[in-house]
Amino acid sequence: MRLLFAALLVFMSLLPAKADAQTIRTLIVAVDNYQYSANPDRKAAFKDLKGAVNDGFRFKRALTELYQFKLDPLGADNMTAENCAAETDLSITLVNLCARREGILSSLDNLIARSKPGDTVLFYFAGHGSQYPDDTDFDQASGYNGTILPTDAREPSSIAKGDILDKELKTVKDRAIAAGVYFVTIFDSCNSGTATRSGASGHSRSVPPLTTKPPIRAAAPLPNGPGGGYWVHLAAAQDGEQAQEVAAGAVGKREGVFTTALIETLYAMPNGTFGDIIREIRVKVALGGHSSQTPMAEGSLTASLGSTARRAALFEAKLANAAATINAGRLSGMMQGSRFALFANEADAVMPNAIPRATGRINLVDEYSASLELDGANLAVLPSNMVAVETERGFGDFKLRIGNVIKKNSDRQGVQVALDKMPFVASDGGAVQAQVAPHPKKPTEAVLLASDGTAIGDLGTIDSTGFADRLSGKLKKILRAQQLLDLRTETDPKTSLIRFCIDDSAYPAPTDGCPPPEKRQMRVLKHDIEAIVTVNNEGDKPLYFYVFGIDPSFGVALVLPQPGAVDPAVNKFQPYRNSNDPMVPTARGTYRFVTIATERPINAAALEQEGTNSRSGAACRSPLERLLCDANKGVRDAATPRSGDWKAIVESVIVE
Repeated sequence: MRLLFAALLVFMSLLPAKADAQTIRTLIVAVDNYQYSANPDRKAAFKDLKGAVNDGFRFKRALTELYQFKLDPLGADNMTAENCAAETDLSITLVNLCARREGILSSLDNLIARSKPGDTVLFYFAGHGSQYPDDTDFDQASGYNGTILPTDAREPSSIAKGDILDKELKTVKDRAIAAGVYFVTIFDSCNSGTATRSGASGHSRSVPPLTTKPPIRAAAPLPNGPGGGYWVHLAAAQDGEQAQEVAAGAVGKREGVFTTALIETLYAMPNGTFGDIIREIRVKVALGGHSSQTPMAEGSLTASLGSTARRAALFEAKLANAAATINAGRLSGMMQGSRFALFANEADAVMPNAIPRATGRINLVDEYSASLELDGANLAVLPSNMVAVETERGFGDFKLRIGNVIKKNSDRQGVQVALDKMPFVASDGGAVQAQVAPHPKKPTEAVLLASDGTAIGDLGTIDSTGFADRLSGKLKKILRAQQLLDLRTETDPKTSLIRFCIDDSAYPAPTDGCPPPEKRQMRVLKHDIEAIVTVNNEGDKPLYFYVFGIDPSFGVALVLPQPGAVDPAVNKFQPYRNSNDPMVPTARGTYRFVTIATERPINAAALEQEGTNSRSGAACRSPLERLLCDANKGVRDAATPRSGDWKAIVESVIVE
């Protein structure tokens, strides 16, 4: 589940100096000494740590020195076995025997309750981490979920075992987001890659996994807040990896590899985004000789601590000769002719009105990468690794046939003039895919309709300023949805090695099979009832799965994985589902779902577009209704090049 502190100074300097400015609240938890760890009298399966508390205080000191955070007074100089907790309105610190399970969860609840929309809650944890099998929800591609261990975890006689589960932290995250709060977590522990979602050198912060899924703390209801919050999770290690702590110079002192890299990066990179920070941390960890530990990040990585998340799809770009190669291709929505701006880092890329270091357009594209022809850039002064942002969408050879049924001659001519200037609109005859028509309730305005009469969007008055831009924007959304559907490789889902299922009847286990089609060979779902999507890999090798939905306004939403999440490949016969993030269809009609299975991960966020990506709490609340029912029914054009092992299917569902 996913800091970027340096940009905070810039951000805070722009805020008005008044009481209602955004506030950052922190919870620092660090555990070296566990109540039920191994000692001469007890044969436990794990030992105490020596560097976690040191990490917590080092991180706390960095926040104070770099950003003038007003934190509680607990520190290395006044901590004792009894003096192990401190709290103010803005800060809570819990170490060792004070870092108990209920105290940690209650502290998070309290910090969120004190926060208003736009505030940030930052949770740092250093200590042991573990896993438990994902054998009921199947929402993790790895087959395991993560845990963190408070000091009272793993009591031998306890059934619950006392770990704090990722699913419990996810309910905290959902509550924060629903309240409009930015929720940021940083975990220096093993198996911490999914800790807010649903053998190396040094001392490992790993504990043997739980053999069964323990009971989950009852979740508090989501508040009736404004929403608009986001989450970011930075983790020391991916699922199945060990987070290391090593000697720290002074005799007996140890420190976490991840926390050391994090603090060094914060000092060295004052304007980084979350994405900038995690990339630099990975480099520092690898250069330190810890190649088996891979720090990771999830969530709104274009944001910085205390700032709103920027909605921008960012791409890594590598420069060589007179071109740049982007790490995204046709499967991530790249099209020939699209233009990009290149920046030195994410912080510059998401800054409004920032001047790019270079610009260029795509001249070659395959499934996983695209080549940019640069506009006369001086490569000698450009870094070899840059961040690319799309500034203008190209559509290659894609064309739309748009009807014009406006009755008034002068208005019809005005619409036609606008259409004739759009290179992606075909002038030949044939069945139309959408049409510009008179607004049924506003006689002086126009509306864009799908071929079956479904309203796509209002266009306003035809002779008004901006009409052509509004029409072009909506038509480009149709093209992007058509581009996604054109990836379809198989016509019969029954013979495909991708098994797709969506169901709203008590979330059956994936092993129970998918209920049969009920109407016109399609599944039928109920209006306003949560639905679970499940995909199964029935191929011979692990594949990355991505499921998209397209709505009547041709918005595209990512259904799996959870937006911002980074999941591993799905193994053969392993189910993968959105049980942690169910969909709620809020409108009736026919839904289309596109499932892509690839041998390499793709930048799925680049395929999303406005229309279906608003979320409230854990559920996707926007309608995924009728989708391009008459478009792209066959297999993809055989003349379109295809490389690599990937497949795509399209399924339709009726909501009544």
